[in-house]
Amino acid sequence: MKKFHRHEPPHIYADDTWYFITASTFRGVHFLATHQAKTLLLEKIRDRTQEYGIQLKAWVILNNHYHLLMKSRRSADIPRFFQRLHAGMAFELNNLENRRGRKIWYSYWDTCIRDERGFWTRFNYIHNNPVKHGYVRLPGDWEFSSYHEHLWALGKGWLLDRFRAYPVLSYVDEGEALIEAVPASKLNTAPSG
Repeated sequence: MKKFHRHEPPHIYADDTWYFITASTFRGVHFLATHQAKTLLLEKIRDRTQEYGIQLKAWVILNNHYHLLMKSRRSADIPRFFQRLHAGMAFELNNLENRRGRKIWYSYWDTCIRDERGFWTRFNYIHNNPVKHGYVRLPGDWEFSSYHEHLWALGKGWLLDRFRAYPVLSYVDEGEALIEAVPASKLNTAPSG
């Protein structure tokens, strides 16, 4: 029987299933604090999702962790995805900072999404995460999130419907304030990348 260590949670995967992922840096160090580090991680995420045919619905990158809402046709690709993503990111980040061999990643945790409510609540949680951690006042103020892609593609009304129907905040009215406060300039800007 395989012995699991506290830092190695067991991962149970199913084909063609949505997962909410949290990946943290080693000891919570802010390895992703710079614009350059976040941009590099986003590029790696996009490259690996394309390589493995993973569908990415939502994402956010903070200074010491990131979240993904993703689905893989083949469950066996999920651990390979993270192995390649984290190994490549660690190598390049260490190269940039001339710190070869430094451990960057702690682990990742996955939650299988079981229903529509679980899916959309986590979708909203991802976009509200920079607010929760005190980086910004509004989700639209955080650059490294799929919030802007959804705002541009589907509009303010669609996002507001998601916040109202599947709130992650204490008061649903706050969800409306989060959407209403988005500057008009953000509504007419195509997503980057």
